[in-house]
Order: sequence, then structure tokens, then C-alpha cells
Amino acid sequence: MRVQLVGFEPDLERVCAAAMRSCYSPHPGYQLFAHTSPDRALEGEKVFDEERITGLLRRSLELGHYDILEHNSITWLVDASEKDILSLLDSSKFFETSQVDEEKWIVTTNLRVLVELARAKNPPPLSRELVAT
Repeated sequence: MRVQLVGFEPDLERVCAAAMRSCYSPHPGYQLFAHTSPDRALEGEKVFDEERITGLLRRSLELGHYDILEHNSITWLVDASEKDILSLLDSSKFFETSQVDEEKWIVTTNLRVLVELARAKNPPPLSRELVAT
């Protein structure tokens, strides 16, 4: 079994924090995402710097609001048997798969699924490989 990470959102934390904050802000997520300096102030908002992003994410996760981790997409190229893929799909309904050839697959999910798999007691071997990347 071989797993290769081929795609992900490079500003994952910023995307998740902007999605979270947009629920309570009069400003849309794309404006919050781009609000990176005091000279581009948004009324009623603090600057969306690393400290703010980290604080928002930490608080959300402490409260158990893992849904903010769904605002992204992570994709792998996987060499695995159909049995391994079926075991993965059985572990979570939030995987998308496309078969490239007999034992080559494109697998996509979001960070919330990976966090849940990382916390699982006995995840399938392929799940452990995906989490490790």
C-alpha cells in the first residue's frame, strides 16, 4: 500500500477560521480571509493574523465544534486493493474515491474526517496511512 498526498488547501487554518468567524460577523468569509493588516480594517473585526486564527481554531476545537474543519479538501493518490478502499469507505461516509486503474485510486476527504480517524481506536490500515501524511 502506498499513499501520496497530491492536493490540499495551503491556507487551511485561515480558511477554517474565516468560515467560523463569518457565522458571527456581518462580513463574508472572503473579506475576513483577506483582512491581514490594520490598514485594511473591517468594521468591528480584529486583524485576521496568525494569533487571531490560532485563537479562533483553538476555542472552536475546545468547544467540540469540529464542523469548521470541513471547509477544505485533501486529496491522495493511493495504491491499494479494492478491499482496502472498501474498508476505508466503511470507516467514514465522507470519503470520495475514483478508481484510476486496478489498484490505483484518487481519494479525497476533509480535515474533520482525518481528525476523527486519528482519534479512532482501531482505524483500518489505509486510514492510518492517510492520517500519517
